[in-house]
Amino acid sequence: MRILSSLLSARSAIPVLAIALLALGGCASANRSRFPSLERRAAERQYGTALPVTANTGTSALLEPLPASAGLAARVSALRERAQEAHRAFAARQSAATRLAAAARGAKPGSEAWSAAQVALAGLDSARSEGMISMADLDRLLIAASEAAVNGDDADLALVRSAHAEVQRLLSEEDSVIAELRDRNEI
Repeated sequence: MRILSSLLSARSAIPVLAIALLALGGCASANRSRFPSLERRAAERQYGTALPVTANTGTSALLEPLPASAGLAARVSALRERAQEAHRAFAARQSAATRLAAAARGAKPGSEAWSAAQVALAGLDSARSEGMISMADLDRLLIAASEAAVNGDDADLALVRSAHAEVQRLLSEEDSVIAELRDRNEI
């Protein structure tokens, strides 16, 4: 308590204030050249997250998009085809699974009808998992293309993003079918 009261006294307040001002002055004179600039980058302008470059700023016009990488285009095409093939397999199994799930409505767990419906739903899950493998690969490619787009090359990003959206739509349809069959029949 004594220390606190002595610090608050008028005589000791002046040296404490002087030390505080000197410390703040040291912060203000720090070398700021080692910190990154907070100016807008070209990628921020290109993706619409910042204002466009004007002629009087002295910076170049927006970057022209480059064509997608040749190897990436073939890989994305193969992943898209693989997901579509998995979706076709899912669709081929869907009618049988729907019929067996309807037959199992009200059946006791462990009964023949219930077991057949479970196997059919597992077949749908299996077909869906093939599409998920393609989606996982597209996720990885999307991350890499997003990182490359920060530097201005967004052709890969556009290519991967469209395939990713298509495969996501297919998987969402499959998820809805499986959830509906399980909810409707309490399987």
